[in-house]
Amino acid sequence: MKIGYNQSNAMKCSSVDKDLVLCEKNGFDFIELRLDMLHEYLKEHDVNELKHFFEKNNLKPHALNALYTFPTLFDGTQSQQEQDLVAEFIWGCEIAQVIGSEYFIIVPPLQRDPNGGPFIGSWEDNYKNSVRILSHLSNLAEPYGIKLCFELVGFNRSSVRTVEQAWQIVKTVNKDNVGLVIDSFNLYLYNRLNDFSVIKQIPVNKIFAVHINNGDDAPEEQLSQALRRFCDEGVLNLNNFLITLKEMGYTGMVSIETFRPEYWEKTPEWIISQAYQTTKEIMSHCNCLTNGQYL
Repeated sequence: MKIGYNQSNAMKCSSVDKDLVLCEKNGFDFIELRLDMLHEYLKEHDVNELKHFFEKNNLKPHALNALYTFPTLFDGTQSQQEQDLVAEFIWGCEIAQVIGSEYFIIVPPLQRDPNGGPFIGSWEDNYKNSVRILSHLSNLAEPYGIKLCFELVGFNRSSVRTVEQAWQIVKTVNKDNVGLVIDSFNLYLYNRLNDFSVIKQIPVNKIFAVHINNGDDAPEEQLSQALRRFCDEGVLNLNNFLITLKEMGYTGMVSIETFRPEYWEKTPEWIISQAYQTTKEIMSHCNCLTNGQYL
């Protein structure tokens, strides 16, 4: 497995420019670029500068993050919201094609207000919506050579909460360029899942990316993405998570992804160094790195 960096770790205190230099310096194999930070970067830079950076350095681009879908997407109404999302998606696919990125994270419909209560909708409707959405996006992405990483989110504000649900959707879509991204904290958010053997039901070739993180515990109504933390400590059994992936034969990217506000108050230098060291330590401990002595 290779170590990746997700720009959410320092999203409020850094930039694409800084992250590229610091990730290369610290030894990351991959970076996942955020769409909002890419927009900012391209106000003063050309996409070919980004392409040339990756061509001359060890750091490579992985998935673009992220496309947040909604229940009525591609239902025939062709709303302004849909037009805007499609334009953003095509823009991202064009950028990815130029810089050599092959993946795009796709988030199922969410109730995005933390105080707005759970997602409303039956599983039958949620299933049909996600199958329709992924099928359309797959067709749009295909000419660009982009693969879609569908990401389940375990809390009750999500329309797709479990591995079983996410895999059922991807299996039904049945497209070569549609797979899953597995995120340790998003799995934990569903009933505090900590036995990650559940992911063994997914064919390893359908796991396109992995996000790793630990997290703090909280009462059910207070569980949120802000509780994510680096892999140094927390309530998640990350040894079980990594060893399960290793037993499955997964050899792809494992990217550290947090959304922790206290990290954003520190410097990008500190964040990226800590992100690399703590992720490398646990991956080394589980003997799953593909560089050096690890297999």
